[in-house]
Amino acid sequence: MPKISGGSEADPGSVPYQVSLQDTSGHICGGSIIADLWILTAAHCIDGTNSSQLEVLVGTNSLEEGGQRYKVAKSIVHIRYDKPKYHNDIALIRLALKLEFNDNVTAIQCYTKDVPENATLTVTGWGLTSMNGPIPTQLQTIDVRHVSYAECKRLHGNSTAVGIEHICTASEAGEGFRKGDSGSPLTYQGKLVGVVNFMKNGALRLPGVYARVLYYHDWIRTNINN
Repeated sequence: MPKISGGSEADPGSVPYQVSLQDTSGHICGGSIIADLWILTAAHCIDGTNSSQLEVLVGTNSLEEGGQRYKVAKSIVHIRYDKPKYHNDIALIRLALKLEFNDNVTAIQCYTKDVPENATLTVTGWGLTSMNGPIPTQLQTIDVRHVSYAECKRLHGNSTAVGIEHICTASEAGEGFRKGDSGSPLTYQGKLVGVVNFMKNGALRLPGVYARVLYYHDWIRTNINN
């Protein structure tokens, strides 16, 4: 599971749609509130887990204080997750009780157009702030640059891991998401465009890869309506 490295602490209340997905050991992934009963996250965060052992922390930037905790009623992993490898890494979580919306707890709208190339996007999360560092207690944020599908594919050596259902970003070397950020939101103009999936590091820093929310619009709506 990928962190935010090189970022800064998010202002209190600035990311009211961000959640922390937790199990008995604590924070494992991020997620986004998209409706009063629904959280969008990455499939690899919950694949094979028991929903009864999960809960969602909302309404706080701190993992140590504040906010409210909600039990998970069920989880829906995309039926083609990891088929092929690294693809369809997206999942829905249905809460046991409806969220009580307020200034610190709100749903985020999904962006319904293609994101312009080189646009500035924002990713938030509680992932590691250094390669072997601890999980931060305060929510982190960083701006990154949108990289086109063609450029992302090329920089990843035309790897089959990158597909049209992904959106990619670039940042300065040593900056971006890491372990603990999986499932967290990527936003553009205050709307959701991506879900943190994976990052591969080598001698050259490669673009971070996210599930492209626009690609899964029908899948999300169908599962929520059902």
